Amino acid sequence: MVLTLVICLGNSTSTALNDFAVTIVEDHTVEGVYAQAQSTVSVSAEVAMEVPSQAAQKPSASVDSSSPLLPAAYHPDSVRLGNASRYSPPDFNRYLDTSEKKQAFYNYLLPMIHKANQEVTQERAWLNAMGDLLLAGVPLSENQLLALSRVEKRYDLSKQRHGKNEVDEQNMLTTAKRIGALINRVDVVPASLIVAQAAKESGWGTSRFATQGNNFFGIWCFYQGCGLTPLQRTEGFTHEVATFESVEQGVRYYVRTINTHVAYNDLRQLRADARRSDEQSPGELLANGLLRYSERGLAYVREVQSMIRHNNLQRFTRVYSA
Repeated sequence: MVLTLVICLGNSTSTALNDFAVTIVEDHTVEGVYAQAQSTVSVSAEVAMEVPSQAAQKPSASVDSSSPLLPAAYHPDSVRLGNASRYSPPDFNRYLDTSEKKQAFYNYLLPMIHKANQEVTQERAWLNAMGDLLLAGVPLSENQLLALSRVEKRYDLSKQRHGKNEVDEQNMLTTAKRIGALINRVDVVPASLIVAQAAKESGWGTSRFATQGNNFFGIWCFYQGCGLTPLQRTEGFTHEVATFESVEQGVRYYVRTINTHVAYNDLRQLRADARRSDEQSPGELLANGLLRYSERGLAYVREVQSMIRHNNLQRFTRVYSA
């Protein structure tokens, strides 16, 4: 059985996807193939890895994994629930004009969305740099492998590493697969999708959970005292609606949830497919992966997509999703 490690070259349309291929042969034999003259490349989504377009030259085996030119691993602050008493969003109810309210909502939320996505972009850039090293035939250093483990833990992939021995951890094929699995998760969430869900879940920033809990996304939590108790909670349910120290923390928590929770595997696959097609992920498309976000299922998805179209939210994606 032969698998192919696909090297997706960012969003660049000037460089063909067949510039490089790394053929991974069963029994852990790795062969680098310079494929400039080839016309086709097989695709295996399981181990897809992205490399920035500027790396579309034949890699040099002389690359040093400790080179100061390589980006340092980026580890953002933890995302956690918190006390909402210190920071509260503005009063969007004071806007009598709907257009003014919406514009104020955008102005308030978009910088937070941009910041959350930039965190993810920095994490992804480091993973891409590690992928460049592997393509050049350079194994990762001990510190880089430790940093990779931290990223896996942050994105809920560390449990899949349980029981692996040290030799397996340092195997280049294994490392490539680990980075490939992470690349599928460590990616931006389109601003259009975030704004649409925040507007829908919070009533454009006016809901009780938004104003008292800094929660614009209706995110639940499951231990006593972790949030606000819904006034109309179904009998027998014990969940609360999470509170956050700030709306910014709520945005970061939402992005991390989309990128890690098993319920959004389909959304992440749609996003990865768009990447491989050299396309920017449209929020309206990715909304199809939100079937499990609400018990209303497809009806909820259609409403989110309608909000994106009706409010032309896609205009925010390029600027605030990178």
